Amino acid sequence: MPFRRREQPREIAFEAVDDLDDDDLLASRSLRPGAPSGRPDTPPDDVAPAAPGGAGTSGGDDGVVPVPRDPRAHRRRRLVVTGVAGTLVLVLGGLTALDMVRARQADALLRTAVGGVVGLTQPPDEAWSVDTGEAWPTLSGDLLLVPGDGALVAHDLTSGEEVWRRADLGRSRCGTFFARAEGAEALATITCLSGGSLEDVVPSHPTRPPTTVSVLGLDGRTLSERALDTSRGAAEVLADGDLVRAVRDDQGLVVTVEDARTGDVRWTHLVPAEDAEDDGTCEIDWDGTMVDDRESVYFNNMAGTISVWGCLVGATFSPGGEVLSSGDDAYVVGLADGRFTRTASDGTGTDVLDAAGEVLLRGVSEVLEPLATDGTAPPLLFVRSGSGLAALAEDGREVWAFPRYTAQVLLATRDMTVVGTFPGAVAVDNVTGEELWTWRASERGGSSSSDVSAAFAGHGSLTVVLGTQPGYGARWSSIDLADGSTRWEEPLTVEPYGFVAVGGRLLAVDGQRILRLG
Repeated sequence: MPFRRREQPREIAFEAVDDLDDDDLLASRSLRPGAPSGRPDTPPDDVAPAAPGGAGTSGGDDGVVPVPRDPRAHRRRRLVVTGVAGTLVLVLGGLTALDMVRARQADALLRTAVGGVVGLTQPPDEAWSVDTGEAWPTLSGDLLLVPGDGALVAHDLTSGEEVWRRADLGRSRCGTFFARAEGAEALATITCLSGGSLEDVVPSHPTRPPTTVSVLGLDGRTLSERALDTSRGAAEVLADGDLVRAVRDDQGLVVTVEDARTGDVRWTHLVPAEDAEDDGTCEIDWDGTMVDDRESVYFNNMAGTISVWGCLVGATFSPGGEVLSSGDDAYVVGLADGRFTRTASDGTGTDVLDAAGEVLLRGVSEVLEPLATDGTAPPLLFVRSGSGLAALAEDGREVWAFPRYTAQVLLATRDMTVVGTFPGAVAVDNVTGEELWTWRASERGGSSSSDVSAAFAGHGSLTVVLGTQPGYGARWSSIDLADGSTRWEEPLTVEPYGFVAVGGRLLAVDGQRILRLG
């Protein structure tokens, strides 16, 4: 594509008019009857104005003939003023449009970020609540799914209103509430397991595996339904809607992940059983009776990992099927950015793994993941350094260190990291490690930063939930990220450990109900 020749600057001439009164700019101009619209009622440039009383152009007593004002001067001044006003309108309009675009982009990031909430500019009120009873609710798309009253009921997350219900799925287990809530909005389907014995939270003797899987659209209509292949054993719904299956054989545990609609195998692994003598370790206490639990299989699908275990056998996998640990030799946690941490059972050290399970860093100390982000944070890894904190780059290089006592990392953004420490919170520059401001929790009364049970990112703010019990000094406070000042603060009236941020909305599990705050 040819380069364009830059346009050369042009000289613009302005003419100053000294004999024009300011009032003339605001005075209305009458139109001469019969004259074309928009043309002022002024004589031609070469005609002198008529004297009062109809006198000619001979002038006054001094014989001087007054020179007519050039009407173009009026037009020039009017055009200058109009042009400046128009430019200001365009500039201000452009800034407003740019601000709106940036605000929409920030909202979009918050809706998918860990702990991101849109609209926490003032203390939130209860928008709606739904009774859940003893049921385990789940999230999918913009829906809250609650099994109960003999039906599976879907509620809109924005309004709380019932959207649809399925009476035939009232005893089914749909989706999973334990996956990262910020990923629930991306789901476009709902996977439900039915049949067998599903009353218990985890499969356990004498629970029978489910027999049927149904896949629904977000409108509640059935997209597919099929019988499960019983030879693959127990089943559980994964965060992405697929199924994980597990069955014991003579060698150990066969783990399979399959497409919920078709049953096609995504991947399968054989987990060898531990070589140990039967010393009664496979027995469990079931209602006061010791029962052999050798054949039971348990699932744990939390924080981006898939853990399957039974008596003397177990493994943790990545969603793609990579084996991250076997047996009980290590504890694996998935990070929000797709990496994993693997900590030895004896606590001797922690490795950082990539999404494929390959080791990135070995022997780091405890990893502290931020409670909230606004979606702009750099890929820093926060690890304990003594009683303080160190921020590591992806290659393990230390970017900065915070030597003071660190309880947890509250927030990470593009520019700063907010650390929970005494006497409250400290903001640290992500490039230089310089302390930017300090927020003092103790001055607000009651709890300290070590009591933070939840944190949420907003537009230029961090909202923290302080305290362990409502009514005993528990409260939440909104901190301005510009200077660490308190924007607002209110006592807490719900359970402090039940908050969930999903799709930019703030939900709270409070006893046997779920409510939205906004």
